[in-house]
Amino acid sequence: MSYRSRVTDRDDWFEIWEDDKESILQTMIKNMASDLDHGYDYFGKSITEQRKAIEEYRKEIDDAYDKFKSMEDKEVNRWCFYDLKKRGAII
Repeated sequence: MSYRSRVTDRDDWFEIWEDDKESILQTMIKNMASDLDHGYDYFGKSITEQRKAIEEYRKEIDDAYDKFKSMEDKEVNRWCFYDLKKRGAII
């Protein structure tokens, strides 16, 4: 029997979403730091693309926070639940 999450199962989907986003961002930063530690050129293509991806990911998070400003807490909780589902972070 598999358990499937529902938006009504919890009221802390925002915290789960935020932890997931922060974890992904930290992994991106650690991966880039590791590449630099192993001799990648800071101005080379790989690191430049990683820096760009990190900035885009931060902007995506900031855009979501801006969107949340106009929402009630219940709406934010629901939005975060469906974003986590869409990205496969939860089933």
